[in-house]
Amino acid sequence: MASKDSFDAFISILRDKIDAFSENASQPNVKIIQKELKDKFDDLAKSQGYVSKDEYEALKELAKRLEQRVSRLEELLESKTK
Repeated sequence: MASKDSFDAFISILRDKIDAFSENASQPNVKIIQKELKDKFDDLAKSQGYVSKDEYEALKELAKRLEQRVSRLEELLESKTK
């Protein structure tokens, strides 16, 4: 759990620094730096076991469909054993 807390603190500090930098820098340079930072940050987040919101939503939908299939199979099994 301490690792997750440290990672969350790191994310918060990084976001604050990027926001502060963005306000004071020229837009073209900021876009380039933001893309590079985002790519590196995404790699870091994934290495810590985090997933993007899109990946999370896809996994959540898959889990929901699998739960429905399991429920139907359990119902079928119960009806056959009666």
